[in-house]
Amino acid sequence: MRLVNVVKPTHICNLACTYCYSDDVRKPVMAAETLGVTIRETLELAKQYESVDEVDFIWHGGEPLVAGREFFESIVSFQSEFASGVRFTNSVQTNGTLIDSRWAEFFAKEGFNVSLSLDGPEEINDRFRVYRSGAGSFAKTWKAIQALRAVGLNPGVCIVLSRATIDRTQEILRFLSDNHLRFNVIPLTLSGSARDHYDELSITPQEYARAWISMYDEWIDAKDGYVYGHDFVVKTRAILYGKAADCIGMSNCADFNLSVDPIGDVYPCASLSGNPAAKLGNIGDAPLVDILNDERSTTFRNRAVDPQCAECKWQHVCHGGCMSRAYKFTGNINSRDFYCPGLFEIYEHVAGRLAKHSIAPGTRNRWHMTDGLDPALVPFKQTATKEPPRVIPIHSIREV
Repeated sequence: MRLVNVVKPTHICNLACTYCYSDDVRKPVMAAETLGVTIRETLELAKQYESVDEVDFIWHGGEPLVAGREFFESIVSFQSEFASGVRFTNSVQTNGTLIDSRWAEFFAKEGFNVSLSLDGPEEINDRFRVYRSGAGSFAKTWKAIQALRAVGLNPGVCIVLSRATIDRTQEILRFLSDNHLRFNVIPLTLSGSARDHYDELSITPQEYARAWISMYDEWIDAKDGYVYGHDFVVKTRAILYGKAADCIGMSNCADFNLSVDPIGDVYPCASLSGNPAAKLGNIGDAPLVDILNDERSTTFRNRAVDPQCAECKWQHVCHGGCMSRAYKFTGNINSRDFYCPGLFEIYEHVAGRLAKHSIAPGTRNRWHMTDGLDPALVPFKQTATKEPPRVIPIHSIREV
C-alpha cells in the first residue's frame, strides 16, 4: 500500500482561478526546518508498517513553485538523508506558469512526476484559469508542457468539470488526444473561490455523471487517439478488482493519506487544509505516528457507513464517495459525497461497458472496508466512530 502525503509548501498562488478550491487564505512559505521534519516523519512512519511499501510525496498548493528552486533542492536533500531504504516518489501539481527550462531540467534530473492544471483548449481554459489581471494562463502553461517534453518528461493535466465545460467534453477530449496529454477529471466542489461563483458554475450529480460518461465512452473506444485518463482507469479497475482503486472510493482514505500545510499542521486530506476543525495536530509538536493515532485523527479515519450506501450494489468500490467533498457540502464526514448519485451512474455504466466485452465485475473483496487489506495490516489502531468535529467556517480564518 502507498502512504500519500500531500505537502503544501505554500498557499500563495500567482493565479486567481474563478473556481479555486483552496480554503486557506494564510500566506506563509514552509520553513526549511518544517520541511525536514515533514519528510523525516513521513518516512519514519512508513518504516513502521508492513502494509506500506512506498511513500508518495505530492507537492501541492497554492502554487508550490512559489517556494522556489532552493526549496525543491532541499526536498531532494532531506529525502536522501532520511529515506534509509524506504521507496518514495515525488509528484508536483502546478499551474505550470512558472516552469522554465531550468525547472524542467530539475524535475527530469530528480525524477519528479509533473501534473499541470489545464482545462482544455485556450478558449475554455482562459475563461477561469486567470491571473488577477484577468489575463488567461494557457500560453504559459503550454510553454511549460513544451519545456517538460524537451527534457523527456510526459506531463499530465488536471481538468475541472463545471457548468461551463460539461457540454464541451468531446472538444476537450479531442484536444487531449490530439496533443497526447494524459489527464484526470474532477468535478467542481463547494470550496474556496468556487463558493462565490457556485450558482454560475455548479453542476448536479446527474450532470457530472453525464459529462463523465460522455468522455469515458469516447476514451474507452479510442484506438489511435488513446491517452491515459486516470479517473477512467481507476474506476474501471475498481469494478474489476472488487474494491476501491483510489482515495475517493476508499472506505477510510485517511488510513493512508494525509496532508501537511506550510506551518506544519497535519490534516486528513489536502483539500481540508486550512479548516481548523479538520486539523489533527502539528508535525513540530509530536511524532506523526502519535498525531495519527490521536482521537481526533481516528474520528476522520473511521467514517461511518451511510444507510443508503450500505444498501448500494457499488458500496464496496465507492464507500460513499469523497469524504472531503461530503465534509465541504454538508459539514459531516459521515454523510455521502454530494456527487454520490452520479457516482452510482458512473459505476453502473462502467460495469455495463465491460459486460459488452463479456467481462464480469470482480468479486466483492472481503476486506473492502479496510481498503482491500487484511485488517491486521491496517497501519493505525481503530476506535469506535465518534461524531465529527464541529465545522469552523473557513471565512473565520484571518490572514497571517
